[in-house]
Amino acid sequence: MDAAVRLTVRDGLEGWSVRQLAAELGVGAAVVYHHVGDRQKVTMAVTERVIAQVPVPGADLPWRDWFGALLSDVRKVALHYHGVARQMVLLGPVVDAAREIIGEGVGVLKAAGFGDEAATIYSFLVNTAFNLIAVEDDRNAQPESRLEHARTLADLADEQGGSGLAAMGEWLRARSTDLDKLRAYDAEFYRYCVERALDGAQARLVAIRRRRR
Repeated sequence: MDAAVRLTVRDGLEGWSVRQLAAELGVGAAVVYHHVGDRQKVTMAVTERVIAQVPVPGADLPWRDWFGALLSDVRKVALHYHGVARQMVLLGPVVDAAREIIGEGVGVLKAAGFGDEAATIYSFLVNTAFNLIAVEDDRNAQPESRLEHARTLADLADEQGGSGLAAMGEWLRARSTDLDKLRAYDAEFYRYCVERALDGAQARLVAIRRRRR
């Protein structure tokens, strides 16, 4: 499993085969199948290792601070392991390491007053985060394509009429030639989207409380 995690850091979760994993270890593929299982079991075990690195915030935090801390740490961890965020989006919380996080998170939401909607709100917030990370992850895997796309959009700044595309192009112009600036924007955009998702959950909590009066 240590070798599988190393390969994931280097090539991404979908970038290596059981045969390549076996070669990394200097053994035959049959050894991997015997001790761990097929590729799906190996990738699930890698995902387990990665999610286990996400610290669980203290249960004494207010619900919004709890999720702010969790989702910040989720991004920091997941971006080191290309493909794991997409795995979590597609398969959901099927790894043991996610159970403690889910239990604490839903509990924090219930205590805040979300009631029967706590599990749905939890899924909304966490899926929003993992989807954003998965997209960022894919962009990071294709740096040249990303720069080319950004330059294409930046050229739209020269369009006449002040269209929305022109405004987007102007905004991108300062970033379009610098991958570090684009990645810094990813972090900024992630924080923005998480905050807006939390705003939406807060608005829903207000509506739930009003309904109970």
